[in-house]
Amino acid sequence: MRYLTLALLVALPVVAAAQKKADLPPLSYVCRMMGDEDVIEDKPGKCPKCGMELVPIRLVSVFTCGSKPGLAVQEGPGKCPVDGTPLERMTMAVTWTCPGVATESMSPGVCRDGTPMKANYTLRPHGNHNPQHGGQFFMAPDNWHHLEGTYPRAGTFRMYLYDDYTRPLARDKAKAVQGHIIVRGQTYPLTLAPNGRYLEAKIDGVNLPAAVEANVKFVPDGKSNVFDFSFNAFSKEPASAAVTTASASAGKPAVTTAAAEKPAVTARAAATPNAPAPAASQTTAAPAVTAPTVDAALAQVPVPDTVPEMLQQLKARTDQIKMLIDRGMFADVYVPAFQAKDVAVALEAHQQALPPAKRAVAEPAIAKLVRAAYMLDAFGDLGNKQQISAAFDEFASASKDILSAFPQ
Repeated sequence: MRYLTLALLVALPVVAAAQKKADLPPLSYVCRMMGDEDVIEDKPGKCPKCGMELVPIRLVSVFTCGSKPGLAVQEGPGKCPVDGTPLERMTMAVTWTCPGVATESMSPGVCRDGTPMKANYTLRPHGNHNPQHGGQFFMAPDNWHHLEGTYPRAGTFRMYLYDDYTRPLARDKAKAVQGHIIVRGQTYPLTLAPNGRYLEAKIDGVNLPAAVEANVKFVPDGKSNVFDFSFNAFSKEPASAAVTTASASAGKPAVTTAAAEKPAVTARAAATPNAPAPAASQTTAAPAVTAPTVDAALAQVPVPDTVPEMLQQLKARTDQIKMLIDRGMFADVYVPAFQAKDVAVALEAHQQALPPAKRAVAEPAIAKLVRAAYMLDAFGDLGNKQQISAAFDEFASASKDILSAFPQ
């Protein structure tokens, strides 16, 4: 049985509408109760949180328009035909239908007129963790609120608030949010902007790089949540980003397309907080920081065949995780963490060749690393540096034990 957030499932293979059933992603079983969308099981049953009957679903990871999720769905990167922005990778639910038929199928097939059934893609909660304003995007511990911190210019920190579908938080809910930030030991209040689109704090004399600790209560009597942001360059608003507003409605947004789903390289990597700001925004003497479109730590490579190569990759991925944490790129840590996990699982098959004393070290270390990889994924989404650093300490300790147990 699995009890995972959607963030753990976005590496599922992409499915085309006309492919064979054997190639389909496996059925998952999810809870329909609002707030329990993080419950995903691999077999039918009842929700362990609310007791409702779980329903079947197929989850896929696709590239689609950030401004209009579900439009121009395709397997790989591209441009949105509406605004020209790069397509973003999102987790969506896929079903198939025929024209004029209201029912949906969990598998592709042929309509009565002989044409292939068309794929419909529906955005899922937590399916879009891409920054909307060029900042750093985190999920709150309550699994519903999401936020994005930006540093558009020296002395200005902004926090955009979203629901679990990455829709801007309705003004009445945004007004209830309270918080402050801490920068270099100084505390600054977060106040709601007159337009209601973000919380803002004015910071005195802080150029780049800037480390910001945000303390946020989403409801007045709620618990304070800590999010750590790190800015090496000013946040750059997407060139063609559509300005959206939120209504008080919490209805589920279903999106459909008639066109033909966490990934190895995320859309967040292309919108890294290290991306340079336009010249007009560079109001301080801080140098422009130019980052590659895809960080080397986020490039997926296959698991090697030999033990020495596996150990080499494990060490490289461990170093990359530390580098991403040091850069404040918490939301991308899961990529090298899960690849290191795959290497550790592959090393299990080679444990029997070890002397008993070495095997006694390797076996628990592999289990410890796998567990720590999932912790890094979860804490990376939450954006708490203290938690993710503690998880990395456990991960690094397990990696060191594995490296010492196997022959180099």
